Amino acid sequence: MNGQRGSAVLMAMLIVAAVATLVAGGMWQQNALMRETEAELSHAQARWLIRGAIDWAGVILREDARTSSVDHRGEPWAVPLADTRLNENDGRAPAYIAGVIQDEQAKLNLRNLATSQGIERKELEAFERLLGALGLNTALAEPVARRVQEAHAAAAQRKPALGLASVEELLRVEGVDGQVLERLRGFITVLPERTPVNANTAAAEVLAAQVPGLGVSDARRLATMRDNAYFRDLADVRARLNDAGVASTDAELAVATRYFSVEGMVTYGGARLRARALVKRDAGALQIVSLKELE
Repeated sequence: MNGQRGSAVLMAMLIVAAVATLVAGGMWQQNALMRETEAELSHAQARWLIRGAIDWAGVILREDARTSSVDHRGEPWAVPLADTRLNENDGRAPAYIAGVIQDEQAKLNLRNLATSQGIERKELEAFERLLGALGLNTALAEPVARRVQEAHAAAAQRKPALGLASVEELLRVEGVDGQVLERLRGFITVLPERTPVNANTAAAEVLAAQVPGLGVSDARRLATMRDNAYFRDLADVRARLNDAGVASTDAELAVATRYFSVEGMVTYGGARLRARALVKRDAGALQIVSLKELE
């Protein structure tokens, strides 16, 4: 019943956000666009709809912040939206929108690996544990951390540097190829600032990496229990870690999130467009940090 109610709320918010975007943009009535080719028109209108998908995410995330101080997988924002048609029997090409919101703090943030002064040993060890849990070479952690440190040092001196502005830029690090990147994708992120891991949404491999002394098998059991009854606060996290045999930890954990990614896909006429946005939520307000169209 709660899942159905959450899906209904999600759909209602989507419709409100999408319709508001369509009306505000006047996308159906722009004479200038009508003079473009049909393909260009469809693509331009698809871009308007992508902004509608981001507006949809904003509505969901702001409402979530208003009603809850904890972020977990049972909330409406975590329910993916399948292809949904926005128009019907209006003489225009069908318009579809789909989207998914992901918690970026469910992953290890590579930004944590170093500062301009040096490598953060505790975070380096966490990344090594993640690489090991994924069956990858743990020696890759050191060159990645050095690249992060170089970027921090260059930024402090206002000099350009080949840093790590995105996960894809790991390919610039010696030893990291496409297979390694794909194995890591979904477990790591690069955010604009240092962030803790959200214990309510992190995969078992990330939990085991972030919490010294927590094995992957125990982390999987902990994640299963958490998905049935989410962590209410950090005291609850510590209590359940104690039950798993981890007496205490100074791991950087949280039960709420500030950074989310929003991936939207729209279809209008012959155009099909995918885009991903990184958004930051603070005090109910949503800021778009980056927006990128995908292949």
